Amino acid sequence: MGLKDLFAAHANEAPAKRHRINVAGMHCNACEKLVSTALEDNGATNVVASHETGVVEYEGELEQSLLAEVIANAGFELA
Repeated sequence: MGLKDLFAAHANEAPAKRHRINVAGMHCNACEKLVSTALEDNGATNVVASHETGVVEYEGELEQSLLAEVIANAGFELA
């Protein structure tokens, strides 16, 4: 497969859906890292967490029950 074929295959992919959730209990950059790592370990990508706003954005598909469990296991809760 040549470079042209790789670009063509990538162009046909649907863009990943971006999700936005509210997470209670984040107070610092370390909290953001804990949440981000927990989500990434469970399949999320491009995670951006903000302790200032309590908002976490990510790409990927996580079941709601898994999402709540992952956040709780990291020491936080969905708001």
